[in-house]
Amino acid sequence: MRAHIEPLPHSYLLTLHPSGAAQFSLAEALRRVLHSEQPRVWVDCRHLKTLPAGALQRLRRYATRLWRHGGYLVLCHLPAAARTELATDSGQPLAASLLDAEQYGLVPPSPYCRSALGVQGVQRPYLLG
Repeated sequence: MRAHIEPLPHSYLLTLHPSGAAQFSLAEALRRVLHSEQPRVWVDCRHLKTLPAGALQRLRRYATRLWRHGGYLVLCHLPAAARTELATDSGQPLAASLLDAEQYGLVPPSPYCRSALGVQGVQRPYLLG
């Protein structure tokens, strides 16, 4: 699995691809953003038909690390099987869409959101379907 990293004004957007189309491996991309000064990460999974269990575990670990550093990791456009697996884990909050993230005070990258809310009050890493 490969990832393209796009720096945004206050966060990063990682776009996942099943193979070679992107610049970094998933592990390398996550390491880079974890050690940056922008601990907010959006992970776009729209190009994936499946999300391997190992990749999902890695994303969860990094979500926890980012949360400990005052940030968050948001999964967007998850494949159906990954959404089902996350829905059964009550330890990871889910929302139906990026727009639903606004209720948690998360700021989706444009062009996904209608308004720009701050991140005050974010207390956990949020995963969105």
